[in-house]
This record gives sequence, structure tokens and C-alpha cells, in this order.
Amino acid sequence: MKQEEVKKPVHKGLIRTLGTGGLFSIGYADVGAGIFLALGLVALHAGYATPLAIGVAAIAYALTGLTYAELSSTYPMAGGSATYARAAFGDGISFVAGWMLCLDYLVTSAIFSIPAVGYLSYFYPPLKEPLWLGVGAMLILAGLVALNTIGIRSSVRFTLALSILDIASEIALITLGLVLVLIPSGALFSWPGKFNLGTSFPGPRWDQFVQGITLAMVSYLGIEAVAQAAEETKVAGRTIPRATMLTVTVVTVIYLLVSLVSVNLVPPLILSSTWKNDPLSGVANSLPVAGWALAIWISILGASISIIGANAGIIGSSRMLYAMSQYKLLPGKFGEIHSRFRTPYISILTFGLGSILLVGFSTMINLGDSVDPLVLLGSLYNVGALIAYVQAHLSVIITRNTDREHFRPFRIPWSIRFVRRREEWELPILPLAGMLITGAIWVAVIATHELGRLLGVVWVLMGMGIYIYFRRRNNLPVWKRADVEVSNPRRVEG
Repeated sequence: MKQEEVKKPVHKGLIRTLGTGGLFSIGYADVGAGIFLALGLVALHAGYATPLAIGVAAIAYALTGLTYAELSSTYPMAGGSATYARAAFGDGISFVAGWMLCLDYLVTSAIFSIPAVGYLSYFYPPLKEPLWLGVGAMLILAGLVALNTIGIRSSVRFTLALSILDIASEIALITLGLVLVLIPSGALFSWPGKFNLGTSFPGPRWDQFVQGITLAMVSYLGIEAVAQAAEETKVAGRTIPRATMLTVTVVTVIYLLVSLVSVNLVPPLILSSTWKNDPLSGVANSLPVAGWALAIWISILGASISIIGANAGIIGSSRMLYAMSQYKLLPGKFGEIHSRFRTPYISILTFGLGSILLVGFSTMINLGDSVDPLVLLGSLYNVGALIAYVQAHLSVIITRNTDREHFRPFRIPWSIRFVRRREEWELPILPLAGMLITGAIWVAVIATHELGRLLGVVWVLMGMGIYIYFRRRNNLPVWKRADVEVSNPRRVEG
């Protein structure tokens, strides 16, 4: 008798392969690239108080990191804030969180493509011109879309190696700046006297400082990247909090030191004009010993890590759409896999084209001497990211009380417990503080960035129209959770 073959079940979900190092590389490659583009933007408004603006934004970033560490280890599935909002509120709010994150990824690709060209302009100055800067950025995005569509994936080991090189280079820049210039000249100790908050001179005024804080948040874009990889992480309950805290600590320390050294080596006015698209190249170039050599290296590294940041936006959008289609928040077509290349080509092409158009639009605005592309894209990013962060903080507070039986491998410390209507309630202090701070920065973004505000409203209205139409057509509730089967990721040892 012929022996029957035993077929292994086909695994449809994602595979858990990432450890702490791999997860850190994903987080740092995305977040760590922020300083390469945001330093000049913050210096434009905050002047010599740039380190303070970055420090205030760092508080919001650290609190958000804690929130994501708890939620992504508790709900280790792709989707990030959309997954957490679904657990706390239902599908309607979940869609808003996911859709705003889609805006983030769209803008991430666009905003990182610009400094990628900016750092290359160190070798070919005509690339600094607005037209060629925009054309170069669009060509980079077109290349990344093509590569992702045919399935050429970034290596986690390569990304980790590049992250280590980036950290080492920035430490070298900090050390050389302190040892060769700032400490011998005493400039570091006289720095507090170079600014006076709330004054026109030397400044910055309070409105300028607040705008600097809103743009400093762009430095920290990408904390969602670690959460998005939760479904591909081994022992998520332990690995995600470690990788998140490591990313938060390294990024915060380096950003504060780099900004402190930068504004004392290069006057903020020059940093935000001559070097606005490649600020770290300008800082390295100002060093008296071997500055030119370090500037060349920083320019190559800045372009490379900016391209990886742009690519992270394209990859992130496909992960997000994968999760949203699983939860039936968007049509399954967005998660469709190409028969030959085995990639979610529709989502890649859709969001890749969107990023290219966004760069083209911001370039046209820049040619009219209206708004700098990085300022426009930075404000648009914050409109989406900060809403997702506020919802994430609120999701911790809600699920601590409505989903108490769910095991939480990592819990944020410090909570207030009280009894109301004979039932005990818990109010986590740090997520509450994070919600208030990120909410306040979001209000500041809305108040100070008119074009970003208008485009953000258009994005929300367009998304809600698509969502409501899709849910009603498929007889699904608009606000409540629909019954869906979510694939369980498989762990791979080693």
C-alpha cells in the first residue's frame, strides 16, 4: 500500500526571527537617521537653545518609548498603534490610528529622501538647488519602490552594522568637537549665555522655541518601527522592551550631545541656511583637524542612512496595510501578494507613488519661495505621528482597566489606584504624562504649521470616506470590533 505523504501546514503569517540586536537595528536605523535632517530645522527656530528644544522633545520620546514597550510586548502583532487602539476602543479608532501611521510612513519616505540628496550635495554642490534636490529625491524613491516591488530586502545585519558605524561616527564628532574646540576655547561653558528664552534678542522668543520643539519631534520619528516588527520578534515580551529602551537611551544621549556640540561649532544661522539639508557635514567640516576627512565620511554615511530611513517608510507602510487588511479596516487588495515576486506590490506602489508626489508637491512649493520642503513634510509627519502617540498612551490607560487578564511581560511603573463604584481602577502616571505632553505638542503643531494642518485634515477625511464605504459595503460595524481571524506568527529558533 502506498504511503501517504504528510503535508506540513502552510504558515500564512509572519515568522519570528528578530532578536534584540536586529530589533535595535530596525529602531535605530529609523530613529537614528532623524538627527541628520532635523538639526538644521530646529536651529532655524530655536537658535542656540536647540539642545533644550531637542531635550523637551526627548521627554515626550522617552515616555512614548515606555508606552510602546508595554503595548508591543502585550500585543505582539504587526499594526502598532492600530492594534493597541483596536484592543482599547474598537475598529473605528483603530482605523484612525492606523491611517495616521500610514501618513507617517508616506512622509517618512519623502522626508528622508531629501537629506539623502542633501548629503550627496557635499560632493556635487548643484544638488543643493531646490529643483535638483527634489528631482534627486524622487529618483531615489522610484528606485526604492522598484527594489521593494521585486523583492530585494534590506539585511538586518547590514542595517545593524550601519547603525554601529553611525553611532561611532557621531561619538567621534562629539569627542573631536569637545576636545579640539569647545573645551579649550571655553565655548561650551559660555553656551548658556548665548540665548535667552522669551526675548527677541538674543532669543529665541517663546513662539520660536515652541516651533523648534515641534520640529525637534521629527528627530525622533520612527519609534513605531520597533512596534511594527513585534510580529517578527523572538520572545517578544522580553526582547521588545529591551530593544526599545536601548534605542531610546542611545538616541536621546547622542541627540543631546550632537546638538550641543553643533550649535557651538557652527552658528545656528549658518547651520540652518548654508547646511540646512546636510547639517552634520557642516559641523564636521568646521573641525580644525581632519575636519574635511570626517565631513566626507559623514556625508556618505548621512546619505546612506537617509536612504535606509526612506526605505523604512516603504517597508513600514506594507506592514501597516498588512495588519489593517487582516483586521478588515481596509480592502484585502492592499495586502495582495505578487504571484512572482511575493511582495505586497499594490501597497508598495501606492505609497511609493504617494511619497514621490509628496516630494514633487513640496518641491514646487519650495520653488515658489513659500515653505522649505523639510519644514512642510516635518509638520505633516507630526500631525499624524502625534495623534498615534496620544492614542497609544490612552490605550495603555484603557486596557489596564478593561483587559486586566491579558499578561503584560513589561509594565510601566508608578500607578495611582482608586475605587469607584465598588470597582478598583488604575491610572498609570507616565502614560498619562506622555499623553498630555504629546497632545500639547500636537496642538502646537496644528497652531504653528498651517499647510501641514490643512493637508492633515484632507488625509483624515479621505481615509474616513474609504473606511466607512468599505465597512458598510461588507456589512461590518463602523466603530465596534469585527470578528476576524488573525494569523499567529511562527517562531524560528537561532
